Amino acid sequence: MVDLRAGSCLCGAVRYEINLDGHRTGNCHCRDCQKNGGGPFMTFTTVPQGQLRWLSRPDGAARASNKAVRRFCSHCGTPMTWDGGENDNNNVSTGTLDDPSGLAISYEIFTRSRWAGLPPVPGARQYEGGTSQY
Repeated sequence: MVDLRAGSCLCGAVRYEINLDGHRTGNCHCRDCQKNGGGPFMTFTTVPQGQLRWLSRPDGAARASNKAVRRFCSHCGTPMTWDGGENDNNNVSTGTLDDPSGLAISYEIFTRSRWAGLPPVPGARQYEGGTSQY
């Protein structure tokens, strides 16, 4: 089954198409994501390589650690992807989808850094740290 959707940054300079067949969507509560996104967590949708096609690529790239490259639009600053390099997946910032409807949060990682008073997503698997199991 193909669930083809489009996405972009805030200003529209970066555009992509993504096939969400077999996707996983989850919240990351790590301190890097909190600082990068300016909020309590970042939500990513993960698909296998080959299911993301850039129509116009993000031209910004930054490393907060040796773990990953975060790609963003250098014009408006929108965080676009988290590229960990250790697997064959694409991790797209879910909020950049033009239509994120119907994407349920199935997991939450780095919950040890969850903001106090922010409850777990009902039904989502919870991981105190990061995991390749989600």
